[in-house]
Amino acid sequence: MEHWISWFHEQTDGEEVKVVAKTAESLGFSGVALADHVAIPKNHAALHPELQQPYDYRLPMIDPFTVAACMGAVTSKLRFMSYALVGSMRDPFSMARQVGSLAGLTGNRFALGTTPGWLTDEIELLGHNAKTRGRRFDEALQVIKGLWEHDLFSFDGEHYQFEEVAVCPRPQVAPKILIGGNSPKSYERARHYDGWIGMTPSIQQVAEIAQVVRSAPGQKSIYQVAAQPPDDSYFRELEDVGVDGLVHMIWFPGVPTIAEEKCRLMAEFAKDWIKP
Repeated sequence: MEHWISWFHEQTDGEEVKVVAKTAESLGFSGVALADHVAIPKNHAALHPELQQPYDYRLPMIDPFTVAACMGAVTSKLRFMSYALVGSMRDPFSMARQVGSLAGLTGNRFALGTTPGWLTDEIELLGHNAKTRGRRFDEALQVIKGLWEHDLFSFDGEHYQFEEVAVCPRPQVAPKILIGGNSPKSYERARHYDGWIGMTPSIQQVAEIAQVVRSAPGQKSIYQVAAQPPDDSYFRELEDVGVDGLVHMIWFPGVPTIAEEKCRLMAEFAKDWIKP
């Protein structure tokens, strides 16, 4: 079982970011999961699918690409994934460029965890039609893969049409694409890419998700946020149904916690739960 730390609602303290990354690597954590939002309207109608309530606009959100680059520069083994990048409010060309560049700069340690997104108010704010986000997202993923896999790539879809476009340099190894979301459509999407990432499904739910995702050929990874405190039997149950890794909120997200305290909490967790 891989153990990841969450970096969901943190401040922009560069020294803290570096200290936490180096400590996480030294303690044996597999990686850091990085949340994503760009600009949250104070008054928004959309509800978080897990919490069933609006987001607090005051929650800090650091850009996942920037944080991964900062952490990657001071580590050599720690991995990173966006959890999850809102793909429907970005263009696929910029995503292909940013993710490919970041994967190359970190020795292929960055994976694109991405989702169409739930905060429709934010998607609209950034100039995109929230009603078409699913179809645009599906096309965008095809465009991203095509740009990574071909020197020149053409596409003729409903939302994207272009002839012979290059993103250069292409990544030597295409970054993994992990699909986020808590719907049957998300699980079906994940079949066609490198796996699924989610929040806190039950054991039975994640077993059913894993069965769908792994019904297609190829190696698929399954990650979720830990739904309960660490426990050997809980970890074994998740491994038995096909979960590869857990994202742990070792300190409470959104509550200011100094780097020393973060490192102390990570060390306590690692001592009990990360096997040498």
